[in-house]
Amino acid sequence: MRVSVVIPCYNVADLVGRSVASAMAQTHADLEVIAVDDGSTDGTLAMLRTLEQRYPGRLTVVARTNAGACAARNAGLERGTGTYIEFLDADDALMPEKIAHQVRLTEANDRPELIIGSGRVHTLGGRTTDEVQRTGRRDPWFELMRHGLGRTSQHLWKRSAVVAAGGWQVGLRSSQEYDLMFRMMQGGARLVYDDAVLTDVYQRPDSISRTDLAGNWVRNTELRARILAHLAALNDGRDLRPYQQVVFDCIRVLHPYSPAEAHRLHEQLIPADFKPMPSPTSSKGYILAHRLLGFRRAERLRALMQGRWS
Repeated sequence: MRVSVVIPCYNVADLVGRSVASAMAQTHADLEVIAVDDGSTDGTLAMLRTLEQRYPGRLTVVARTNAGACAARNAGLERGTGTYIEFLDADDALMPEKIAHQVRLTEANDRPELIIGSGRVHTLGGRTTDEVQRTGRRDPWFELMRHGLGRTSQHLWKRSAVVAAGGWQVGLRSSQEYDLMFRMMQGGARLVYDDAVLTDVYQRPDSISRTDLAGNWVRNTELRARILAHLAALNDGRDLRPYQQVVFDCIRVLHPYSPAEAHRLHEQLIPADFKPMPSPTSSKGYILAHRLLGFRRAERLRALMQGRWS
């Protein structure tokens, strides 16, 4: 089975050598590697040309004008011929058995649309944390809702399912893989969980999730609202309150960065009769304040009591 490795690159001249080398070291034999330079200004393209010479016939470099990571992934998707795609972020790396192991999982599970992989996260502070996907029966919709389905590089994506879902949403600045997984699941995608930690994920200080916190949480909230609306339309008898709680918690996280946006989303998305439950974001003290004062006043009181309860 052929697998295409697609590496979107933007100003990663000092990092991309590691990701390309990890792709070249894969034990899976039928592999093509496509690196898409998205209009870099720091020498990334020159580095990719050097790597192309180092791996003749094994690495294809595509140069394009800057349009964002999703557009770069789509360009690789169009160029790739694999049954499955490994979308490898240029600052991440794969362990040698990663793709071979996940290909075996696809063959053992009647070729599902998505393998949800585990990863080792390297933080900016130098710590490492393993994020392991539990195997067995899980509610994929709630896992999607709470962003419990891992990160882009950890997964193996069935090319035909990504294409059928419309590919990556160009211009989307965060929650990119969750937006794509949502659309794939709307189309009936089957998920298989992989608990083998075979991907190294490296945090970067200039990521959107760290530099645009207000915008990031607005996008997170709006995506979860779309998931909730989809599940409500299914009308399959599931209890929607835990899903509403996730949306509410997102709005609460957003509030310190943009109170106006948080108020707008709360009025738009949260039913008047909603009663929050204890969660990692909402303590018993906050819930009591919310019950007595409502959302706006409870948030104002929370700001005054910061450090005592949240």
